[in-house]
Amino acid sequence: MSVASIRTNNLKSLPTTDLAVARKVLRALVPAETGIDNAIVAQTDLISSIVRGRMEMGASIQVGHDAAMLAADSLHRLFEVREQTIQCHRRLVVTRDALGLEGSDIGCEKECL
Repeated sequence: MSVASIRTNNLKSLPTTDLAVARKVLRALVPAETGIDNAIVAQTDLISSIVRGRMEMGASIQVGHDAAMLAADSLHRLFEVREQTIQCHRRLVVTRDALGLEGSDIGCEKECL
């Protein structure tokens, strides 16, 4: 959906700049959320590759263990980042509502912000 096609019929009293800023925030939020999820998927692939590689080599369970543990710790941290991003999203919803905007005003077809 293009910005030009977004419904704005209930925004007569809202300055155009506020609406434009809200739309910019949304355009930044969605790729940030997707980037975090992509990083989680990549990290799980890495962990899987480390463990499967050791198994395919027939090596001792100690081989690559430290690397797998570090990767698992990184995965945990990515989920912490994901949780903080969810909290950010929720606070932006509060701000959106305080401005009197609806999701469709800023281009959301579902509850995206």
